[in-house]
Amino acid sequence: MFFGNSVKNGKEVIEDLFFFSESQMLDCNQYVINNRENDELILFDTGNGKSLNALIDGMFKVGLDYRKITKIYLTHEHVDHVLGLYAILNELKNNPPEIFAYEKTAKILQEGNESEIIPGSLGISASMFGVEITPINVIELKESEEIEINSDFNFKIYYTPGHSIGSIVYYESNKKILLPGDLVFIGGSFGRYDFPGGSLTKLQESIEFTNRLDVIFLLPGHMGISDNGNEQIEYSNRMVHSLKDYF
Repeated sequence: MFFGNSVKNGKEVIEDLFFFSESQMLDCNQYVINNRENDELILFDTGNGKSLNALIDGMFKVGLDYRKITKIYLTHEHVDHVLGLYAILNELKNNPPEIFAYEKTAKILQEGNESEIIPGSLGISASMFGVEITPINVIELKESEEIEINSDFNFKIYYTPGHSIGSIVYYESNKKILLPGDLVFIGGSFGRYDFPGGSLTKLQESIEFTNRLDVIFLLPGHMGISDNGNEQIEYSNRMVHSLKDYF
């Protein structure tokens, strides 16, 4: 049901920023920055664990060595974005990367809280993905914190709840890049709000806030990517606010 042929196709969005597509059900898009200044790779979100080999293969095909991953930044705490942590930490156990997440997500991972990572409504468990959820060390990110990766990429964190209790977006104002996790997608889509910690009102507020950012490259957690970010976010904003007519 979940695990068909696993392929993560890689694409260079702009110089040194790569997109790897989700490969199967309950997986996610992943993004890698090649930090040439420090000869390291920065990974955003980790997929479901089962797709790790596909990511490694996809990275190899575009000339990236997964063993150079030194930092992992998470958008939120859901299964399809964080289960890969455990597989990656096992694969890189001799030189484990640092893990960063918003403080609410960090607490869930630090406690190894499986019920928060895998909502019971999904009817699945971590064992189905070949991993065991255990407490791990996570560095906590704060609202409006800035992340200086190198002279080319500097992201700012914004807390954007609604899809989950720990959802954040990463915004690079110079290159006008937004990594929104599961807040908004292309085509007017937006994240679910019926999981634990979700809220339609907060989702609407978060999307409305994000709609005020200047975005060219929209790099979401699922579906495709866009180089017409503001138009896509505006479409999602209109769609999510139309729900007030029904609820």
